[in-house]
Amino acid sequence: MADLVVVDTCVLQKANAPIEGGMRARRKFAKRLKLLLMIKQGHFIVLTSPRLLAEYQKQVHTPRNDYIKGFFELLQAPGRAVPNWCSWSGKVRSYATKCRFPREDYHVLRTAVCDRGSTILSEERRMIVTDACIHRYLRVHVINPTD
Repeated sequence: MADLVVVDTCVLQKANAPIEGGMRARRKFAKRLKLLLMIKQGHFIVLTSPRLLAEYQKQVHTPRNDYIKGFFELLQAPGRAVPNWCSWSGKVRSYATKCRFPREDYHVLRTAVCDRGSTILSEERRMIVTDACIHRYLRVHVINPTD
């Protein structure tokens, strides 16, 4: 069964560049594209929410390569992207606060919280450093896909 992931907008923004020149010189860019390819191939199921989809469209309004275009097409395909917007109880919010998860990214965490567990893919250090604490309470990992 494929792993559940939430892709933070910063990963998409950094992958949204024209593909030119050697990928070897742009190792992190190549890792972002590999991630998008793995999502397209079905290795991951993307969790989405109305708020996150709106953020994607606002921040990545013009796809500049086929990987980003493919990601947005996948979001429209049945069964490839799963809407998930958990109930945000005071208990869950208190865990996010206790773990010092960035408040402006609560919508990303709220999309990721589910019974099966999931992973947030982000390059924001403020989110990544909360991984152990957030996983302990909410079964959500926060990792950098370019590491």
